Amino acid sequence: MFLWRISNHRDLSGLGGERSDGRWHTAARGRRIVYLSEHPAVALVETLVNLRGDPRLFPVGFQLMKVKAPEGVVAKGVDGVAEVQSMTLAATRALGDGWLGSGESALLRVPSVPSPESWNYLLNPLHAGAAALEVEWVRSIAYDKRLFKLGE
Repeated sequence: MFLWRISNHRDLSGLGGERSDGRWHTAARGRRIVYLSEHPAVALVETLVNLRGDPRLFPVGFQLMKVKAPEGVVAKGVDGVAEVQSMTLAATRALGDGWLGSGESALLRVPSVPSPESWNYLLNPLHAGAAALEVEWVRSIAYDKRLFKLGE
């Protein structure tokens, strides 16, 4: 299985999770997490939905990471896209924080909110099973500027 990530980082250390909250976690020292997607397009949608400000000031490109996850890596799953869409941010963060704290799996499959019927995977880089995931490649890609047209 391949998983995808758009990030300025070139590794799976999850250090950003200690510095910034996300939909599925609250930032805290020692709370590392890596957000991955089942497809590059889902990773792109997840990134675009979080861009803020004047589109003329958006970056010219992004860094796409392809991650190989062997079949043997256990992924716990959260089902119910509709249920997740109705959950508060505090509830999804509590769910993710609980999963990270339990250490029960290296990956947690969660529904993508902006891309229905799509899945994201949370990686606990401190779980022993996380070592089985490897970055296959990282590439810089220019944004298609049509993504940022407003009102046309």
